Amino acid sequence: MTESSQNRRTNELNFALVLAFLGSSIFALSGALLAEDTVTYSTAVDPAARLKKSGTILEFMGTELRLRGTLGTDETIPAARVVEIQTQWTAAHQAGRTARSEGRLDDAIVALRQAKRDETRPWAVRQIMADLVGCYLEAGRIDSAGDEFLGILGSDPATRHVDVIPIAWRGAAIGSPAEARATVWLTARNMPTAVLLGASWLLATRRSDAAAALEEIARSNNPRLAGLATIQLWRTRLVTASADDVRRWQDQLEKMPPEIQAAGWYVLGDCFSRLDQPQGASLAYLKVPILFRQQRAITADALLAAAKQLEKMSQAPQAANLYRELIRDYPQLAATKEADGRLEKLDAAAR
Repeated sequence: MTESSQNRRTNELNFALVLAFLGSSIFALSGALLAEDTVTYSTAVDPAARLKKSGTILEFMGTELRLRGTLGTDETIPAARVVEIQTQWTAAHQAGRTARSEGRLDDAIVALRQAKRDETRPWAVRQIMADLVGCYLEAGRIDSAGDEFLGILGSDPATRHVDVIPIAWRGAAIGSPAEARATVWLTARNMPTAVLLGASWLLATRRSDAAAALEEIARSNNPRLAGLATIQLWRTRLVTASADDVRRWQDQLEKMPPEIQAAGWYVLGDCFSRLDQPQGASLAYLKVPILFRQQRAITADALLAAAKQLEKMSQAPQAANLYRELIRDYPQLAATKEADGRLEKLDAAAR
């Protein structure tokens, strides 16, 4: 090989190395950009105004979000002002959410457990745990749902995930593992949230003990716990509640923290139904899917209950629409099976 050829070959090799280096640098830079978090939040002066900042979320707890900006400066944003976050979730987390939406709960739980092991960000782990709470509840695994939620609370006592707390919203039979676990929760006197969970699921079988525990928690200085306990106590008065009681409870509910209201609207729907007020009942039930759609188990039950009330009012087409929505969006849940049967009857009557 001549000297000029060797030089040309060396230059070509060096150029290829430069291109490879630049390519890897660009790839790394694009990956860093994709991995960047974006936080949308309201301003202190104008709650309707929106600001966006990008960087890395260091922590996101019930009280505050800490963000490290692109220039390396840290900023604290009150959690109450956070409107939305955009981040990169792991493949397992995304797979778990997809499986859950498709009604493949066993697959969802496996994927989310893997995501919990893979994730290194504490605030993101708590989000995965919140998703697991919902999956367990939808699968009827109340004991696992409660333990997972208490795990979130142990990591962040002021958790922003209180909206997924797996309390009961209606009387339902629970299996032996769940009842045994609820009994343990009920006796955990140093853990009021655990007591609340246990009492909510044991109202049918240990009414006296459960109601006494709820009465105590309802006097708490913690507005979220007090509100949740109060809602559970309304369940003990479903049969005797008057129209005035229900109106008073509705006023109370509207003043409670929004994140704990879902079960309250369901209970009020039951109250209106028992008073033979189907319009009031349907409106109360429909508050759940409108405002708390991320709570899939109670939303499915609320859609079913609202549709039944519409049937009572001879509004069959509207009821059928709710049944179809339930069947489409909440496959494999118990409420869906009943909705399918009721929809068949409505369709047959319409022919």
